[in-house]
Amino acid sequence: MVTLFNDLPDLAVIEIFSYLSCVDALWCFNNLNIRLTKLLIERGFYYHVNLSSTRYHRCKTFLSSLRFNEIQSLIIDCYSSPLQLRCWPYLPYLRILKVKGVRDFVDVFNFAQQHATTLTHLTVESSKYFETVSTVQNNLAIPIQFMEKINRL
Repeated sequence: MVTLFNDLPDLAVIEIFSYLSCVDALWCFNNLNIRLTKLLIERGFYYHVNLSSTRYHRCKTFLSSLRFNEIQSLIIDCYSSPLQLRCWPYLPYLRILKVKGVRDFVDVFNFAQQHATTLTHLTVESSKYFETVSTVQNNLAIPIQFMEKINRL
């Protein structure tokens, strides 16, 4: 008797998902069949997108498979891909944004400003590794202005 992947019970497939990153699970199992898509939805892979280890080229390719109207939280790591934040369209239900390894606050500010009506949590981790004294002085005003805008909402 041969067991096929589709013969596995849902709990076994969910266990496999637990070993994969968000990108890998969606990359491999998105739109293969209705059952797998429902399991991905139930496990929150479309709602909570973590691209912290995704490079720019894969991110651009990956964007076409996402459901932008369902994304509620997004994690981006600018260490892996500094231009990743510029690729995203408007996300109408984005509540949580976490950006790691920020070199330049302008892109973060523009993206957050575009989503200011829906964002409830914003985490920005700057990268001291890439900063210079002049860059730090020029970029300090942007987060302060952003925080003032968030406080007004």
